[in-house]
Amino acid sequence: MINSRADSFLILLTPLLAIPAVMILSSPTVGVEAATISLIVTAFFATGHHLPGMIRAYGDRDLFQRFKLRFILAPPLVFLGYFPLYTYHFGLYRLIILVWATWHGFMQLYGFVRIYDAKVGSTSRATANWDWLVCLFGFVTPRLLRPEQVSNTLDHWYSAGGPLIPPALLSTVRWVALSAFVVVLIGFSVNYVVQSFRGPKPNPLKLVMLVSGIGTWWFAMCFVDELILGVALFDICHDVQYLAIVWLYNCRRVSSNSQMNAFMRYMFRRGMVLLYLGLITAYGAIGLVAPLVADGTVSRLFYGVLFTSTILHYYYDGFIWKVREPANQANLGLSQSTVAHRARSMAGGRYAHALKWGPVLVVLGLLFVSDFRDPPLTTAHKKEMERSYAQTLVGKPMLPHKEDELSWLYTRFKAARDIAAAVPDDPSAQLRAAVMLANFGRNDEAVDRLEKLLRQSPDYRDAHIALGDIHFYRGNLNQASARYESALSLSRTGQERSAMNLRLGEIDLRRKEFAAAKSRFQKALQDDPRLAASVEALEKESTSAQVPNQAYSGP
Repeated sequence: MINSRADSFLILLTPLLAIPAVMILSSPTVGVEAATISLIVTAFFATGHHLPGMIRAYGDRDLFQRFKLRFILAPPLVFLGYFPLYTYHFGLYRLIILVWATWHGFMQLYGFVRIYDAKVGSTSRATANWDWLVCLFGFVTPRLLRPEQVSNTLDHWYSAGGPLIPPALLSTVRWVALSAFVVVLIGFSVNYVVQSFRGPKPNPLKLVMLVSGIGTWWFAMCFVDELILGVALFDICHDVQYLAIVWLYNCRRVSSNSQMNAFMRYMFRRGMVLLYLGLITAYGAIGLVAPLVADGTVSRLFYGVLFTSTILHYYYDGFIWKVREPANQANLGLSQSTVAHRARSMAGGRYAHALKWGPVLVVLGLLFVSDFRDPPLTTAHKKEMERSYAQTLVGKPMLPHKEDELSWLYTRFKAARDIAAAVPDDPSAQLRAAVMLANFGRNDEAVDRLEKLLRQSPDYRDAHIALGDIHFYRGNLNQASARYESALSLSRTGQERSAMNLRLGEIDLRRKEFAAAKSRFQKALQDDPRLAASVEALEKESTSAQVPNQAYSGP
């Protein structure tokens, strides 16, 4: 596509560089937290790689004129749509990002595969269809096989108001997807052999591309413990490949078209790679601003910009990079005679596009109008209730009094139990359901669920803490102490150790073992000096038997 070295480094074998780098950074030896790696990758890679597509959309005069209406209307519509979507429909907001990101990822891989085949004239429709199916099932199947990912998707689905998906149906879908992927692999292999003999022979480099892309995605989904780390790892590969192909495309575009504007001619020429990467880095830095800004209004504006950038990237890439377009073939180094071109008239394409997206805009518009007339609970309010009832053990049930709050809370309680039943192999879903059971006063059921969870996952630290907290506020100090000791032995960071020593110190105070409590508090302070105020308060209340209102904070 570029040359043998550049293809290997920037497209085909990028995972061989990205995977070791991410794994080393996140290892205990180096100790960079997964959240930090994810934030950096999201900003400088995921957000940054939006810019080259934007440059092409608004810098290529011919392309802009062809899709002028879309390029003008889409940005303000998406930006304005972000605020009601995020404010009232966070589940739908996350579901849109998740589904479209998956589609975008596998379609980029499919595009690379088809370009490699087009380079050698392998343009069979059957081959293209098998390539598409391999990419589709190669991306969807590992998402369905990772329990945490399935739980998150179901959570977004139920938050968006989706109907119940029975556990049996979900299990069937997961096994059907895996079986279909195997069948597709067999069909792809048979077609590859047939085409190799019949000709033109498929490009063997596309096999490397498929193994690289799908293999990295499977590794990220199925073999990386922390989901955000796996997604970050794949994003690096995806984004580097995108940056490389856009640079190549625009350089060829500028060299073959003297009518390109001055900015495009200045940017995309020999020696300007560092400027190209510098602008991408600067654009990606926007992703660091929103989480760091204290002012809520300013932060929301930046989040709105990030959402707009993401959606426009997915949307624009869906039509500006079609390999069947003659201009794209020429600038990707393909002979137009090697690619079957199915030309569509401008009017037909425009009307088809409007028919496809028109219903989506109408449905969202009606949804936003109903929000204006009868505002539901805001996302901020829901998140606060979520923290109070799904991520925190309160000790004594304190349900809200307002009807809309209580109705929403019961809906989330039901969703938590449904998700736990549908994905029994996800420990976090079981923990969430147990916490909500305890907060609804059903402690015996919560204890049973947690004990079952610990039999399946004895090293699940958060489950030990939750079970210890339930025993603690029920007055079972020996059982609570045993669970906290287990959690302490599983702690990996100073902050985790200090939290457990603080809890064990509280138990020693209840037992009137003041020397032991003091020793525990000293250990807690050594790992986390910020706990000084909490330790002082506990020591002042050493004779009190009152249970803290919030004993457990979930991850």
